[in-house]
Amino acid sequence: MIDSLAGATEKIRHLAGAKAPRGAFLTVTLSTSPLDDWRQSAPTFLNSEYTRIGRELDLPKDQRHVLQSELEEIGAVLQYDLTESTQGLALFLDGEGGIYQRIDLPFRLINRMVLEPSPYVRPVAHALSLLEPFIVARVSRDDSSLYLVDEWGGIARSDDLRGPWLRTSDRETGELSIKEYFAAARHDTLVDQHYKEVATTLAKWLEGSAVRRVVVCAQHDIASNFRRTLPSAVAPKVVAEIPFDAADSVNQMVGAARTSVNEARRRELTQLMAHINEGLGSNGRGAAGFDQVMAGLERGQLQTLLVDRNYRPPGWRCPACDWAGLEPVEECPFCGGKPVPIADAVGELVRLAILQSTVVEVAEGIPALEAAGGVAAQLRFV
Repeated sequence: MIDSLAGATEKIRHLAGAKAPRGAFLTVTLSTSPLDDWRQSAPTFLNSEYTRIGRELDLPKDQRHVLQSELEEIGAVLQYDLTESTQGLALFLDGEGGIYQRIDLPFRLINRMVLEPSPYVRPVAHALSLLEPFIVARVSRDDSSLYLVDEWGGIARSDDLRGPWLRTSDRETGELSIKEYFAAARHDTLVDQHYKEVATTLAKWLEGSAVRRVVVCAQHDIASNFRRTLPSAVAPKVVAEIPFDAADSVNQMVGAARTSVNEARRRELTQLMAHINEGLGSNGRGAAGFDQVMAGLERGQLQTLLVDRNYRPPGWRCPACDWAGLEPVEECPFCGGKPVPIADAVGELVRLAILQSTVVEVAEGIPALEAAGGVAAQLRFV
């Protein structure tokens, strides 16, 4: 199991530039979640896809034998080498025997099998682009907590922060009566001091971390007062506010926070698409549609690639120089090589973008992106 998003990202980048000794990579992604009854469905899927690929690509006998051997390797992994924590499995085989690379993920993947000149990294790249750590700040007047939710959805760190009146209550020192304790808990000065302590701790957590988004869980008036104490570098990272409910478990609170983070991300991508549209034209920093994005990749211009999750048009690519297009051509317009058909031309854009260290963002249900042709990009330079 990959234990960090950085490790998974580096593995995908390595795969994106890989070359198969026999000229073809087999990529298989599978859901291994109990919800999908994978022990029965996965072997059926593999056998069905083996028949389809052999027929559609008209594979000669020796290539069919290699493909069959690779499927046997995959079957062995499924039967003997999976843990309960693996919910999605991505396997990449280069035709030389054995598993060239595997990625185990704690969430489901769609069943796919692809045999093409390069590893089909789009499904895993999509999944990783949707993962991000975030912080939930549960704030009250006298007792607050911070939770760091890691890329995989688990709580990696937590910290309980008590107000000064709790630290000096009669239960600990005997210095205050119960009446005086409750009076102190309502004292605005002490409340503000507590908010500032939580804000300072939050700032320390964010310093040097990969966290870009924070969700505040609190009653609205408390959330408003707390946000006024946040340092200027922290305030923009608070992207949502969810109501505090004492009856909710920590997992329920984190689930609600994750929904808010996803909504905030969708708003940001909608805004990004608006900026791309504003930058369209010969002197702008926007590109929309397959051809414009491909041209930007050829020039190394792309800063952020934005793709519609459901846009997977078939196309053609040149194995020699990595040119890709939607329409069939007799020879590559750049190197004169012979293009081969690919099932997902946008997947090739994603692979090339990863090789250029371009940020890949995946969106769904953004009308402006759909109108632009399902793929768009913000450029580093004109």
